[in-house]
Amino acid sequence: MDQGTKDRLAKNEALFRDVNERVREIDERQAVATGTDALWDFLCECGHADCTQAMSLTLEEYERTRSSPVHFAVIPGHELPEVERILERTDRFFLVEKLAEEQPIARVSDPRS
Repeated sequence: MDQGTKDRLAKNEALFRDVNERVREIDERQAVATGTDALWDFLCECGHADCTQAMSLTLEEYERTRSSPVHFAVIPGHELPEVERILERTDRFFLVEKLAEEQPIARVSDPRS
């Protein structure tokens, strides 16, 4: 996979992360009424431009993912070993970390930085 393709994948993932940040803001307000163990739908943050699949995470799981600008949550099977490694596996999502050469894009585009 060439560097241009890897960069495009990283930018796609960053876009989905931005969307999920907006979802979290809404869900966080609703969590007060429903409890923190509730599952919330977030978009898969994989690099596939045509992926719009939802995955369920608790707000705690989502916040753990966002604890690092180079971590993303993806649906199992959507991980891309060319640009990331799996840190955690659940039946609902995988927590992945961008490889070193892809981390600058993830860091620069992090909405929490």
